[in-house]
Amino acid sequence: MGEPHVRPATAVEIEADWREFTGGPPAVGVLREYEPEDVEGIVWRDEASGRSGVVTWWVDGKGAEIVSVHAEPQGSGAGTRIMDAAEEELRRRGAKTVVLATTNDNARALNFYIKRGYRLVRLHLDAMDRVRARKPGVPSTGHDGVPLRDMWELEKVL
Repeated sequence: MGEPHVRPATAVEIEADWREFTGGPPAVGVLREYEPEDVEGIVWRDEASGRSGVVTWWVDGKGAEIVSVHAEPQGSGAGTRIMDAAEEELRRRGAKTVVLATTNDNARALNFYIKRGYRLVRLHLDAMDRVRARKPGVPSTGHDGVPLRDMWELEKVL
């Protein structure tokens, strides 16, 4: 078994990841909507432990948006490892700030990002209506039966 490794994600892998975790493209961010070919990303895998993750982003000059983050299994440290690698790559590319969003039912993600230095900067009320207009399969109820209505926008200075 080898060491954990990071490599660029292909558009095919990004689309497969989005289909598995979000019902497929497009990804609806706070800055804009994205197709797999609009973003870049990385795949992180630790064969020894079975931990893995994919993170995607879009860079525009000195700003970036993290479009998607998926790490398995939850609570294993995979999310931390993949976010470290993504933020390092964004810094290397000259990004000074990064934004991301999570849904109002995902307090676990909100806490994860805040611990990483992200600040809650905006509440997008009823943003999930905009998402459902593009992706009708998105449910109206999320984690723990919480109505899935809003998006929390977070920002970090890199």
